Amino acid sequence: MARTVGGTLGNFKGRLGKVSARIVNGETILSARPSSFNESKNPKHIEVKQKFGVTSKFTSGVLELPALFQIWRLNKEPKLSEFNQVFQNNYDFSSPNVPTMQNIITPSGFTSPFTSAVINEGKLIVNLSALNNVIIIKNNEVNLSINALICLYDPLEENDLYFRISSVSKELIDFNFSESCNLEMKIDVETSANISKYNKKIIFLAAATKSAYNEIVRYSKSLSISLD
Repeated sequence: MARTVGGTLGNFKGRLGKVSARIVNGETILSARPSSFNESKNPKHIEVKQKFGVTSKFTSGVLELPALFQIWRLNKEPKLSEFNQVFQNNYDFSSPNVPTMQNIITPSGFTSPFTSAVINEGKLIVNLSALNNVIIIKNNEVNLSINALICLYDPLEENDLYFRISSVSKELIDFNFSESCNLEMKIDVETSANISKYNKKIIFLAAATKSAYNEIVRYSKSLSISLD
């Protein structure tokens, strides 16, 4: 329904039949609305749309984790949102159907300290080498944040989503950076129930050192591990 804005008689704004109206610098601009919209069937357009959807879903998973959100905020370009920053760094790596081993959850960083990852009994278990063998630990690095995305894809049943993304993390206070260890992260109930329904899995991992005030100090490169 059209409505009037300003003036004695007012300016039209909104939709009236097949005409749309908008106000620009106090003047009413009228334009014809298309009678129908036909989505492009061009294969290239379809591929772009599919990659857009895959990358958007992956980006949302990354930014669900507070530490990763902080990392991308520290590295984002002016005028870009955190979402757009992650999206732009991942779009070229995504396939039209699923994230790939080339997708990343951090923009750069020190050498990844992870050596393995497995999923067992509702837990993601990762092996972490001693970080002081990878970097020289600074005085303000006292805590550690472990962050992971679990990508399940290639479903056993045709009616299931082709891929699912789940985010999981673990915060470690007063961490001992001189020892290697196995760390367990509990997977949410829905993801645990879906694991057996998919043939393939990719684990995306990143670690971040933190100060006593929960500020990111440094972070690792993104590492992808296939659990096919």
